Amino acid sequence: MSAKSHFFIESGGFPAQLSDQGFGPQSETVFNLTSRFSLGAPKKAYSICKGIVLVQPQTGNPDKVNLILRPYNQPFPGLNIKYFVYRGLQKSDFFTNDADPLVIKNEGSYSDFIDKINIDFKAFHEGRVEKNGETVTPIPVPAFTAKFIGYDKDLTDTTISISDFFFKESKFVAAGDTFDEKDDFELPLIDIGKSLGNFAEGECGIDVVLNYGDYKHDFDNTEFAFNLEYARKPFAEINVDGETDFIKKLQREQSTQFIDIAAFYGLFVNEGKIETTTSSNEIISKVGTTIYSDLLFNFSNKNKVYLYIQSNRRRSYNFYNNYKLSETNNKDIKIGTADNLIEANYGNLNWPVLIFDNNQLNSNDYNDISIELTASLKYEEIALYVLRGSIITKSERDFVIKENLLDLENSGLDSNFTKTVSFKVPNINVSGQKKNISSLIRLIYIGKELDFSSANNYTVWGDKKRHSLYNNIFPNLTITPVFNSNQNFLTASFNRESLINYKGFSNYMNESVLNGLAVFQKGKKDIVNPDSNVETFIKEKVLFIAKKIETLDDFSIHKTEVFAQGVFAKKANIDPNLMDYSNYFSSLYGSKEYNLQHYMVKESETDIKILSLNFKEELDFDYYNLGITKNELDILKEMTPANSSNFNFYFKDDLENPRLSSTDTSYFKYSLGVIYENENGLISVVMPQEPIYIYGISYKFLSTKEYADYEEKSILANIINTLDI
Repeated sequence: MSAKSHFFIESGGFPAQLSDQGFGPQSETVFNLTSRFSLGAPKKAYSICKGIVLVQPQTGNPDKVNLILRPYNQPFPGLNIKYFVYRGLQKSDFFTNDADPLVIKNEGSYSDFIDKINIDFKAFHEGRVEKNGETVTPIPVPAFTAKFIGYDKDLTDTTISISDFFFKESKFVAAGDTFDEKDDFELPLIDIGKSLGNFAEGECGIDVVLNYGDYKHDFDNTEFAFNLEYARKPFAEINVDGETDFIKKLQREQSTQFIDIAAFYGLFVNEGKIETTTSSNEIISKVGTTIYSDLLFNFSNKNKVYLYIQSNRRRSYNFYNNYKLSETNNKDIKIGTADNLIEANYGNLNWPVLIFDNNQLNSNDYNDISIELTASLKYEEIALYVLRGSIITKSERDFVIKENLLDLENSGLDSNFTKTVSFKVPNINVSGQKKNISSLIRLIYIGKELDFSSANNYTVWGDKKRHSLYNNIFPNLTITPVFNSNQNFLTASFNRESLINYKGFSNYMNESVLNGLAVFQKGKKDIVNPDSNVETFIKEKVLFIAKKIETLDDFSIHKTEVFAQGVFAKKANIDPNLMDYSNYFSSLYGSKEYNLQHYMVKESETDIKILSLNFKEELDFDYYNLGITKNELDILKEMTPANSSNFNFYFKDDLENPRLSSTDTSYFKYSLGVIYENENGLISVVMPQEPIYIYGISYKFLSTKEYADYEEKSILANIINTLDI
């Protein structure tokens, strides 16, 4: 079994949970992000998986701390967790009670965590020496202060991002005539199932956060703020009281980045095991329905199944009201079992999550969760992909293709809805009733077009040309790396999946689901002056990459090699003067077999360098690339109005594509703008006064002329006169 986790509290330690302590919507204005519980006596806490640990003071209680565990190994395949947040551990299990607290020693009573970090800290500092000429002086091991593992009660700026701790770098600060290293001990790594300390008496809690990527924004993009304020709270919730209707909607969207700890563990019932540690330190594995009976029974949400549906522009289903049945009928979904579906509204108490907690009568070891989604028969790009869930409906690699979604003959089915899409979740027999075991279903569905009539009079996506699908595949153009580094190669990872369907354009191109990166790097441009001197200019570039993580394309040439690679934030020093760029291609594309080629075309007497990404000798089909200089990106960002959200590139097709240059070489050309939601939630488009054009030999690598001029890694390709796409 590949799925393996550890229960976060000692066996038998989780008490009966009150309904208002459970995860999820409590009202139309309050959503509990923390699954809370009340203890009459301390209980041991354990690491759910192997991960990196950050400890923070708890606001309002000087005797408690919170612990954030960032997974090093994901415990459940296909479910990317960003953080597990333990709230309400005893401070005395970690630190002394001094004004400047120290990490307690591994003497007497201590946890696995305290034992490990004491050993690691001593090993890190022991043996270091200072040389002064012939004199070698040992550097004493410093006091192991709480700040070494992120704990600083005097740090009052609670807007600091948690990422700043997990991605920190050592800094050197002036100390007389020398420099001392600051933050020279990395946050500690702890293995799965190790004791962390004790949950304190009183109310405690735990959060499970999905990983949408490692990146920052330089402004408020209405995403959830994972900062010290959040990290230090006794419990976390979203409260939308007192805001405008659209701001409320944006804040409700934030809830889908969190999942219930009960649903997380419930996923292991069908596949995997959960280890638990008894009070006598015996480790026992739980599998199947014993996970429910022995571990989940006291959770108030133990029978709730959560359905999250992501749709147009990475928003939740019907965020833009494009899936309602009509102006007089605002229903947008059918829910129930396959033989008993009723019209309903997606969501629960106005929050963008459906919750199923009904009992069923059947003879199966699973319950039926079925839905039908509103659709348009005219929408050619309809697609559905299951991110998480056990689907019954016919699918291929978790895609439900158009033929299995729609009745193309339009006979016998309600033409407003898809065919029935069914999932199975494990159940438990209680007095003859089959109750759900808490679980999670996540899917992406694009089944209707958006209303772009308000988008500044631009014809947006209405022509169904290929470029229209670009507008949702790249990472948001506002993301920046989490690193504060002077290195010239930084990436920001973006794990909000995109779903595209190109089948309407080609017999070879089908559905794909993608994740992304934004790559900040420096490139050089060499200019030969009339006096034959070579002058070199350096410019910062930004490359946006959308990577296929699954596809039905017939021509994907190296699926296994590419799809197995994760999307991670990285940093490196990629010298633009090097000739060997294998490290660059391995870092971005997962293989040193990649290469960049370029073609020269002439447009209006101007020579334009156009880039192409190849895998060995063939055009690559597993990545989409958009290259732009940092200056050009700043122009696009600065022209977007304040109080806007969800910024994406907009590709405007001025003329029919592809086109021919004066050298008879085919190429693509678009102008770039920004598509976003304005302060009232309406889709809007803005274009720069001076057009920013992007070019490509294929639709898979597009870049501005200036980006290509500063791309030093490309080699001249053979001139081609036709473009086979």
